[in-house]
Amino acid sequence: MEKMAQLPPHDGEKWEGYTLDELRYMRAYTAARLEIARERVVHNASNVSQAFNSPMGGGQNIFTRLLGALSYIDVAVLTFKIGKSAFRIFKSLRGK
Repeated sequence: MEKMAQLPPHDGEKWEGYTLDELRYMRAYTAARLEIARERVVHNASNVSQAFNSPMGGGQNIFTRLLGALSYIDVAVLTFKIGKSAFRIFKSLRGK
């Protein structure tokens, strides 16, 4: 990135303030820097989200993909059946 042109110092008695062109230049330069920073943030965020959504990324495993493919009713029925089987197994182990 280029360095901004040095403007006259304000601590002297001769300084009368910035000209309109200098103010416009500083404003445009700052706006461009902010836009570049925003684009970098968006780009980095999209890279991170792509890493989590990719098949080899750490964001999803087989279990979450399977649950994503099923509706809430399917998940509830499946949970009920697994819970019922597990309850029977624990009940039979306690009875012995």
